[in-house]
Amino acid sequence: MKSWLFPTIQTAVVVILLISYYAASWFGEQYVLRAEPFDPFDPFYGEYVMLQYPDLQTSSITDNGPVYFTLKEADDGYAVIDRIEGKSFFGAIEGSIYDGRVTAPQLEQFYVEQGLGPELELARDLQVTIDVSSWGTIRPVDLQERSE
Repeated sequence: MKSWLFPTIQTAVVVILLISYYAASWFGEQYVLRAEPFDPFDPFYGEYVMLQYPDLQTSSITDNGPVYFTLKEADDGYAVIDRIEGKSFFGAIEGSIYDGRVTAPQLEQFYVEQGLGPELELARDLQVTIDVSSWGTIRPVDLQERSE
């Protein structure tokens, strides 16, 4: 086998993953979520803010476990759950339910510049801007203090 084939395939896979991540911003929709911080520092990864989302709650599915959901913009401009199911569907964000709250792995942590973590932890009212592609990829793009 050619010695260049394997490295070319590896490079192509990495490029496809990167393109699919950034394609959420290019082709997807943007939502703003209300967020609440907790636990701002990890000694190995640096400063980040763990987030939970008070508007992402459900009463239709009560079992803790995996769920699939989509978002829509509410009247106040913040995103809320549009559709939630226990089975995957096209365009769904894969997440989980714990104690009635819905979350997704890409939404739980937001890495910030060194020194901003404690400041964001004190600001209890935050908002996160995310890009969501039509195939369900999430890309958090901005975290800032909410002004209401």
